[in-house]
Amino acid sequence: MTGQDDRAAFLAANDVSRETLDRLGQVIATLDVWRQKSNLIGPKEWPQIWTRHVGDSWQLLDHIAQTARVVDLGSGAGFPGLIIAAARPSGHVTMVESVGKKCAFLRAAIDAAGLPASVHQGRVEAAPLISAEFVTARAFAPMPELLDYAAPWLRKGAVGVFPKGERWKEELTAARQRWNFAYEAIQSRSGGSGVILIVREVSRRHD
Repeated sequence: MTGQDDRAAFLAANDVSRETLDRLGQVIATLDVWRQKSNLIGPKEWPQIWTRHVGDSWQLLDHIAQTARVVDLGSGAGFPGLIIAAARPSGHVTMVESVGKKCAFLRAAIDAAGLPASVHQGRVEAAPLISAEFVTARAFAPMPELLDYAAPWLRKGAVGVFPKGERWKEELTAARQRWNFAYEAIQSRSGGSGVILIVREVSRRHD
């Protein structure tokens, strides 16, 4: 599949405004430049950057309000943080990332696409409690550890929106050893047996 075919397949499956598509295009163009000099995304992943990475991030928007303030943990190459920011111009996304080169890329993409977003460089566990109604993370940590990292926001009433792969039930079982929480598992549109986990009402067990 060529890049154009991949982009066309993403657009056929999703309703994307022209303005949002322009911003997404700037993000992906910036990633294309930066991936040549920094290990942001593997060469085997690039041919399906739109259907796999943009599309996987795009489906989180069903659960995130138009004007939402979002914290994205361990943002890496910007999925889902940059995609959410591109599609939510009335909101704001703060991306938390510890690796300097990745932070530099994220800032370059934000500038190129004019996104309502910012980057906090540092370890997630040491991040300040940035105001947010939603917290996201993709391919960052298993659920028990992810809830440890996200707990400062979740305990303040933020909603967790976490894409998870086929082992999500095992991760949930392990997380319940540490945490009480309400959740909804929504079938991922990316194929396979992955889900989007919507997590609320989090409290540590035996508090």
